[in-house]
Amino acid sequence: MDVHDEKYLIERVKAGDKEAFTGLVDTYKNMVYTVCLRMLGSEADAEEAAQDVFIKAYRSIGSFQAKAKFSTWLYRIAYNNCISVIRKKVRMIDLVEDVPEGVVDEKEMNGLESISAKERSMYLTMAIESLAETDAVVVTLFYYDELSLDEIAKVTELSSSNIRIKLHRSRKKMYQVICENLKSEVSSIL
Repeated sequence: MDVHDEKYLIERVKAGDKEAFTGLVDTYKNMVYTVCLRMLGSEADAEEAAQDVFIKAYRSIGSFQAKAKFSTWLYRIAYNNCISVIRKKVRMIDLVEDVPEGVVDEKEMNGLESISAKERSMYLTMAIESLAETDAVVVTLFYYDELSLDEIAKVTELSSSNIRIKLHRSRKKMYQVICENLKSEVSSIL
């Protein structure tokens, strides 16, 4: 959706046009659902959470001041809503790791180039699902939704350096998961 169209729809919703909100929902429903699914792990929970996110966004759109992108504001609502759902289920997650500050080497080799796109997608999905909820969300926001570190920081309330570290560790874990799965497939063939 064009930025001008988005701004127009937001202003229409603020003015009381309920139908204009449909355009925003259509634009962002997949993004919100993906964030919810990554954090909650269950399709049913993700669908319910995504609906709650849009209800909350509609009710509070008057407070949206366009200081950040609408998508960032919506991510924040989705993230907070999922955290609330997780807390209600009494599943505690560690939002901030105690990690030393420092330079993180983010150079990783891409070993998935030689397999088909379908297989690559399957292995990546499996690897992302092996991550902790917050790590999976950070990976999804960075690689799939292409948010910047600053935008992810606004959504998650983590520091940029902590996000870099989470990305680095997540890539390492994903690499290990993919390697283990590839090794087991190769050994089953031989």
